[in-house]
Amino acid sequence: MVMKTRQKIRVVIIDDQEVARIGVRAALENDGQIEIVAEGATEADALRLTNEHRPDVLLLGLNTLTSQRPSNRTLPACDTIRHLVINDKISVLVLSRHTHKGLVRSVLNAGANGFMSKDEAMDSCAVLAGAIIEIARRRKRLLSQALYEKLNPYGLEIETIPQLTERRIEIMQAIADNPQLTLAQVADLLGIAESTLRNNLSAISRALDTPNANGAMIECLRLGLVQIN
Repeated sequence: MVMKTRQKIRVVIIDDQEVARIGVRAALENDGQIEIVAEGATEADALRLTNEHRPDVLLLGLNTLTSQRPSNRTLPACDTIRHLVINDKISVLVLSRHTHKGLVRSVLNAGANGFMSKDEAMDSCAVLAGAIIEIARRRKRLLSQALYEKLNPYGLEIETIPQLTERRIEIMQAIADNPQLTLAQVADLLGIAESTLRNNLSAISRALDTPNANGAMIECLRLGLVQIN
């Protein structure tokens, strides 16, 4: 009796940078276990192509989904990841050039099955292919060893990394909306003590792995957690 060969792992690539899509395809197209079935550049493409092709794994370039204004001040990509994972039952591997722990934690909490730096994915075809195969066949949450060691120098689990609460996002938005106000005035606007505001700013800086509140604001703006009106 002839044994059936294992089917190839079907992959959709989503990234708004064409050079990134070319790089990912080049890294994977010679792997006999993986078949790239579609490519796209936008959030709409991600939803449409996963519905059309039902891939085993969606490779999602994080920069693809960070330009839209979020309705509830959460990372825009996270809403799409939740939809793909919960509603469509799609495994998602996120690729990003930014790998600080606040971002990784938010993406994993949204349901992503894995997170890799784009540089690492492009540097090693075997590492990227191995991650896709691991996610598709075992459906386990995955971080590369290099990224895990960077995020967890003391052996802490990824689940222990803090993220911003809705209240802390509200605090950062209030500061962004009122650049002319002092911290004391912002605290009064929020109905909290200035000391409470300063304590929250310190906690936000630690969560986003930035040296101070100004650095935290830059990260919040870059991630789409805070908007400048």
